[in-house]
Amino acid sequence: MRTYQVLQVLRPMQGGMRRHVLDLITGLLEAGHRVTAACPPETAFFRELSSLVPTLAFPLDDRMNPIHDLKAMRHLQNILRRERFDIVHLHGAKAGYVGRFAVRRIEPRPAVLYTVHNHVLPRQAILKKALNALERRLAADTDRVITVSDSLRREVCHQHGVEEHRSVTIRNGIQGPPPLTRRYARAVLGAEEESRIVIACIGRMVEEKGIDVLLEAFTILLSRGFDAELVLIGDGPLLSDYQNRAGKIGLARVRFLGEVPNAAQLLPGVDIVAVPSRQEGLGLVAIEAMLAGRPVVASDVGGLPEVVLHGETGLLVPPADPVLVASALCYLIERGDVRERMGRLGSLRAHEHFSRHGMMRSVLREYDEVMASRQGVIV
Repeated sequence: MRTYQVLQVLRPMQGGMRRHVLDLITGLLEAGHRVTAACPPETAFFRELSSLVPTLAFPLDDRMNPIHDLKAMRHLQNILRRERFDIVHLHGAKAGYVGRFAVRRIEPRPAVLYTVHNHVLPRQAILKKALNALERRLAADTDRVITVSDSLRREVCHQHGVEEHRSVTIRNGIQGPPPLTRRYARAVLGAEEESRIVIACIGRMVEEKGIDVLLEAFTILLSRGFDAELVLIGDGPLLSDYQNRAGKIGLARVRFLGEVPNAAQLLPGVDIVAVPSRQEGLGLVAIEAMLAGRPVVASDVGGLPEVVLHGETGLLVPPADPVLVASALCYLIERGDVRERMGRLGSLRAHEHFSRHGMMRSVLREYDEVMASRQGVIV
């Protein structure tokens, strides 16, 4: 088996993207590849990466700043001229823009793979048109575009002009942390009454995750007389706003745990997992819930329908519709037999289709195919 020198180009990440990249790097190391990361310094993510692989300071910024981006591009070019890499793997839109422009002037040019993790196009029509044009220009400089769902793949092929043979869907695979016992998990969650249904949502406190929709749905649920409590796990810029909204419901029924390392360990203490996102590249939280044998109520957006099978492993509802979210939650609260059946089928599906081993096998196949095609070898 041939091994490669791989550079992973990254911005600071949280949530599903962070977990995916750390799993990817770990898998590459286990397969014998030599991995280096490039990431903005002075961040927790930089320190986390440094504990795994050599990590280079790379001043990548999320903001739209052409001057800063030009400096980042030149910085990356200096890295690529100083060290020889077989493959440059870019993650996220900003790394995708800067990285592909940087590689253009490198000889010999390394293979370029670009992973699209989520729907990132802005809402402003003019900016969206400009970024689509930029993506179309860079498509020819990309050996392979990897998307985490078929939904994203259709988008990049249609809007970004990526040829189908240069794109592939590789769904994220995870290896969940060892679960806690139900009793201990519920103690950590603060669920004191064993008979009360616990609904959980894990995610960043940002508009895209739809926490506001879930809070409104939970208000409706309580007004219908259901005995349940809601646990929200995660941090983000809208945390205080959501806490203020929850105050109107009654903090005894809604708890914010903040950022919890390995939050999936707590899922045995949960009865239903809600994923009310307005947009979602794939939905790692839904996969984690299924691995833990928990039914999912999720938005019918992005890659979530590729994870949650409606009526089998959970229920899909239109995004931003608190009434239908509440109805789906109420249905599962009333039907313990359905919760048990969906949890069992979800666990089987997650282990079969969303394993880290399967994801790594697919990524390594793409690495081999891209490298072979550049050398004129048919695989």
